[in-house]
Amino acid sequence: TDQTLCGATSATLAGSTPTVGNGSWSIVSGGSGNFSSASNPSATFTPSSGTVFTLRWTVSNSPCSASSDDVVISFLQNPTTANAGSDQIVCGSNSTALAANVPTSGNGTWAIVSGGSGTFSNTTSATSTFTGTAGNSYVLSWTISTTNCGASSDNVSISFPQNPST
Repeated sequence: TDQTLCGATSATLAGSTPTVGNGSWSIVSGGSGNFSSASNPSATFTPSSGTVFTLRWTVSNSPCSASSDDVVISFLQNPTTANAGSDQIVCGSNSTALAANVPTSGNGTWAIVSGGSGTFSNTTSATSTFTGTAGNSYVLSWTISTTNCGASSDNVSISFPQNPST
């Protein structure tokens, strides 16, 4: 069966055990890698380079024609662990620059968890400017996600206390 693996450095294969003949794994496309035992139907495949591989299990019994089947193995990265930055108290203002980490794997998005309405200058920028209401406190979430490998989220508290009257 085709496999999509998140954050994995190897894959256990599941070829059929031949009742007649001998089996052998080979790389059809995707880069380079190693099999723990190319003749074992349940071999472990470890990629050296590349992320999506087509591997072939071939059973042969010379002089008869060989039988083969391909499997696609995708080695995908988990999303970067989200870090929304330090909590902030911003007196006398209703906006602040955020300081989340820039993802190396996946895409980041800001959202308001609590505190009322507010706006982001760019919901996908780690350093977006957040504008809220003076006197309110907010919890904001920075979520980094990938299509097939889930998401990582972290929250930050932002408070906009009003300055005392003069």
